Amino acid sequence: MLKIKLILFKLKNFIIIIKSRLKKKEIILRYKKNKKNFETLIEGKIFTQKWFLNNFEIFFNYLPKELNKKFSYLEIGSYEGLSALNILSNYPNANVTTIDLWDLSNTNSESLDVNFDEVEKRFDENLKEYRFTKIKKDSVVALRELLKKNILFDIIYIDGSHNGEDILSDALESYKLLNTNGIIIFDDIVNANKNISVQSYKGFEKFCEIHSNKLQILYLKNIAVVKKIK
Repeated sequence: MLKIKLILFKLKNFIIIIKSRLKKKEIILRYKKNKKNFETLIEGKIFTQKWFLNNFEIFFNYLPKELNKKFSYLEIGSYEGLSALNILSNYPNANVTTIDLWDLSNTNSESLDVNFDEVEKRFDENLKEYRFTKIKKDSVVALRELLKKNILFDIIYIDGSHNGEDILSDALESYKLLNTNGIIIFDDIVNANKNISVQSYKGFEKFCEIHSNKLQILYLKNIAVVKKIK
């Protein structure tokens, strides 16, 4: 049943998925050197997981082309800091904020059998030479606090809980913090996972329905990229 529902989602978004598949080949070739340079950089770091590298080129394609550009970047779910390091090491003028609990996820989400105290220590060690804002809180609480302070962002990366309910709540709160023409990147959207109560793509789909006239889907495959329009 999970796979059937996922197939229906893919059929509903058939055109954008096909376009993204064709675009992916070009993007991987374009940013092959960037990925190689980043892989060399992290050889001196402490990463036990390198999930981010699976979509490195796609992610990098939607970042500013000018490396000295000033922009604000927020990520939800930082783990050991690999994705944040990509921004901090390539964009010296980026204003970076990271949000993570570094603790067990809620009961509706797929759990990780890891020591989160050790994960956080590796995060701190991997990014110790860079300046950024680290927030250790529940994502929705943190996002609402940022909104109260009127802190907005140009790029937001949602890679926290992969439960669809959490993705929806993170996306709705993130949208409020997103500048017009800013983008939200969603990780691991087009998957079926029996270990979570609501699938990732369901949360993404509902978010797009709610803001259907204010969003443009730029990319949809393993990850999704949407742009906030007027």
